[in-house]
Amino acid sequence: MSAYFPAPDAEDDIEHLLDDVDDDPRTQLDKTIDRIGMGSYQWTLLCLCGFGWLADNMWLQAVAIILPRVQQHYSVPDNYIGILSSAMFAGMMIGAVGWGTCSDLLGRSTAFNATLFFTALFGTLASFSYSFPSLCFLLFLLGSAVGGSMPTDGTLLLEHMPQTKLYLVTALSLFFSLGSVLAALFALVLVPRNSCPEIATSPCDPALNNGWKHLLAALGVLTLVMFLARIAFFRLYESPRFLVHAGRPEEALETLQLIARFNGTPSLAGQLELADVDDTATVRVVDGPGYEQIGVSASGKGRVSPWVHRWAGRVRMMLVPEWRRTSLLVWATWCGMALAYTMFNVFLPKLLEDSGTKSIEESLWDVLIFTLGGCPGAVLGARLILTPLGRRWSLAGSTLATAAFCTLFALAQSVQSVWAVRISTVGVGLASTTMWAVLYGWTPEIFATKVRGTACGIASALSRVGGIIAPMLGGALFLFGRGVPVYTSMGVFVFAAACVLMLREDEGEGGRSRGRPVRAVVH
Repeated sequence: MSAYFPAPDAEDDIEHLLDDVDDDPRTQLDKTIDRIGMGSYQWTLLCLCGFGWLADNMWLQAVAIILPRVQQHYSVPDNYIGILSSAMFAGMMIGAVGWGTCSDLLGRSTAFNATLFFTALFGTLASFSYSFPSLCFLLFLLGSAVGGSMPTDGTLLLEHMPQTKLYLVTALSLFFSLGSVLAALFALVLVPRNSCPEIATSPCDPALNNGWKHLLAALGVLTLVMFLARIAFFRLYESPRFLVHAGRPEEALETLQLIARFNGTPSLAGQLELADVDDTATVRVVDGPGYEQIGVSASGKGRVSPWVHRWAGRVRMMLVPEWRRTSLLVWATWCGMALAYTMFNVFLPKLLEDSGTKSIEESLWDVLIFTLGGCPGAVLGARLILTPLGRRWSLAGSTLATAAFCTLFALAQSVQSVWAVRISTVGVGLASTTMWAVLYGWTPEIFATKVRGTACGIASALSRVGGIIAPMLGGALFLFGRGVPVYTSMGVFVFAAACVLMLREDEGEGGRSRGRPVRAVVH
């Protein structure tokens, strides 16, 4: 999901804030990275990291698209077909934790390349599945690979960027939106002509229903191309911040010198010394609202027990009377929004086809329109929070708007109005993307710096739990009627909006703007 885009004066604003503090909070390593600046290395890395975010949403959308074809292919009942998406989400939850740990232990570059490689491998293997259980297992493995892309790629990019350009990390959200559009475009080309006829006089012959397999294979090849672009056309250097925290400062210095030369500043490379990679102080941009702590310390052997104790201590801090209400409301919001959105998104292609008035191709055009409708949401969310609505009403309003468009979609389906269905899907896409943009931006601002990372991590984990539950719950609700999952999504969105409205606009230390707009850098 996306974070906030900065106002046009964002770079000057950051520099002004840095000048306002009595003591520069940057470490020598921060200053060295700032001196190297935003060159061709960082711009190329931004695009290549974007591939990981693109792949994440591309595969999620692809699984939703193939769901009706898989159900037809393997004759899966409605109440079990949701397991397909739940397997993917379960893998993604494990992958996010596993690859994050891998990047701390083995280095950022290892996880950076391995996630896309295994995504391409398991995605391609899924196209050769021979049964519904085997497909679910392969999608679980696929999720465990692609689920690590967003956290590891975002961290890698963040640790290479100068602090005055950190807002560019939010450009990754544009790749994320593009991923679902690409999945829909590939599906339009490959699925309709290689699927069972819409009006069949006999049961579907699996031999005539391989369009969904062609789609998985094509996306597997596309992911492989993105992986090859990372290793064949670009020399990735290990994160200097990781190397410093791993006790390898000499290698960090060499890496910074190589990056400076790559950017065309060999004179700067010759000026760098070992003292320039010191990173002993707290690594942050600003100790104030709106700016997330930068950098991820490397995990080391023998630190597991102290780390667990520190983590448990932070969880206890979030459940003290002062923070308990806020923490529970934020976590309920994340879980509720993820559950409601996933239940709608996963079953959208199936709902469009089950209306009985559209061909597969027409249904996929509606899916494409839905994905395109969500593209402006990140920018809209960024602008809304600067209006008198603020964060609370922007988030609650976009959530309620999503619920309203879900209701409109269900009503449009019941009267079989083509244009009403398309307008409602565009509305859901735009409102939900705006909702996620504001949520991702506001959450880190709510919590105090000392518990911010843990609070956001728990919120993200709960959203994955919601994503796992939603497809199975939605499949069971199909037994009571085609519109029941949509109305359930609407109800959960309303519940999430109510949780938001019970928060205060100035909730937490991040909400107190101290007279200036609060901008989230990256989440």
